[in-house]
Amino acid sequence: MEKIIVGIDGSDAAREALEWAVAEAKVRGTGLVVVHAWQQPAAALMSPYAPLLADHDALAETARKTLADSLAMVDLTGLAHEPDLRIVQGPAAPALLGTAQDGTLLVVGSRGRGGFVGLLLGSVSQQVAHESTVPVVIIPPATKVTHNSSSQPDG
Repeated sequence: MEKIIVGIDGSDAAREALEWAVAEAKVRGTGLVVVHAWQQPAAALMSPYAPLLADHDALAETARKTLADSLAMVDLTGLAHEPDLRIVQGPAAPALLGTAQDGTLLVVGSRGRGGFVGLLLGSVSQQVAHESTVPVVIIPPATKVTHNSSSQPDG
């Protein structure tokens, strides 16, 4: 069976990717796999307070909440199958690439929660674009329209 894999991290870009993947899964009548990867913050592991900062159960619960909150923001009615929800402990790109090996299409947002503001692509989207064995769709951020009242059209 065809499956569309989508990565989410709770960001606006991930929500847009999830919305696109859901719509595409409805059109194609395919399965949908929603993946959220999490890992302990490196700074917490290097701290002398690591046992206090890196609470595995709290981080896992936050991951479950991120997945549930993301799904609550999109309309899942009309999917051919219930989405397959996966929470993976580890870096996002390897988690997505591993899951996508059994899929037909991998969908990610272009900017997630990490990275530097000036980058056009986030590190995860860049890595999956280079390493994926299936086609990748990178959803760009929504364009924000601003109205400038001081500008008057010519004519």
